[in-house]
Amino acid sequence: MQNSSMDFQKDYQYHFQTMSQESFMTEYLLLPIIIFLSIILIYSYIKKKLLRDEKEDLESLKLLQELLNSGTINENEFEKKKNRITSKW
Repeated sequence: MQNSSMDFQKDYQYHFQTMSQESFMTEYLLLPIIIFLSIILIYSYIKKKLLRDEKEDLESLKLLQELLNSGTINENEFEKKKNRITSKW
């Protein structure tokens, strides 16, 4: 009877220790990793969106310059539209 009681105590102690280790991992390792990865994901999304907007603006400026060079729009219209595009920056 004594021996089975010792086994139970060792088994209980083992489960308690492993539970506390899992809790430690969850609290001090897993949560910061999730937060860090979330920050990286948000940063990359914002960066991609900003770069896409700038690329579209540059293409618009290029098209405006072509319209000015071909004589479709005059200098005054070109400046107004250019200022409207660059004011977002």
